[in-house]
Amino acid sequence: MLEVLTANGVDVIVQENNGFTPTPAVSNAILVHNKKGGPLADGIVITPSHNPPEDGGIKYNPPNGGPADTNVTKVVENRANELLAAGLQGVKRISLDAALASGHVKEQDLVQPFIEGLADIVDMAAIQKAGLTLGVDPLGGSGIEYWKRIGEHYKLNLTIVNDQVDQTFRFMHLDKDGAIRMDCSSECAMAGLLALRDKFDLAFANDRITTATGLSPRRG
Repeated sequence: MLEVLTANGVDVIVQENNGFTPTPAVSNAILVHNKKGGPLADGIVITPSHNPPEDGGIKYNPPNGGPADTNVTKVVENRANELLAAGLQGVKRISLDAALASGHVKEQDLVQPFIEGLADIVDMAAIQKAGLTLGVDPLGGSGIEYWKRIGEHYKLNLTIVNDQVDQTFRFMHLDKDGAIRMDCSSECAMAGLLALRDKFDLAFANDRITTATGLSPRRG
């Protein structure tokens, strides 16, 4: 991705230290940047989202923070298919080393601005005051570091029950059709989350890019 973007003179911001970046953080970075005026920014996330791992692809967020609607994604899809049919002829691309040395790639911390911005839309003080015990299973996804820092920043009684990043997704309960799918509406896929309901006042689980969230309150 960087090889093509930089070859075409596109300035790119990536999470510093090669960290994971969930979609909400990309959306936040887009909105913060575009409020400053000047050329508008958009964003790209590479992920299968909540779908099986083999369905990985490009998720595009337009300047409004996203997600892109079908009118936009259809244009992207059609152009991509045209390029594939032409054997990628005309696609500019440089090596990764050249891309990183091009001056078009900038590392930036996208975590802290996102965490601090939560207080603008969520009453984090009320959550802290309530003293709830919170359990979080990021399901091996990109939100692991974010959840940790949210708990620390807002001094919440928050426990990460699974902090492993496992590309095999062997920790996932299979969905009803036997597929690995992080569908937060599926009782089968969320069996691990449901098992936490008696251990915490409120338990959370996310898909890989932290756009879909399953909630399980304590029974009773």
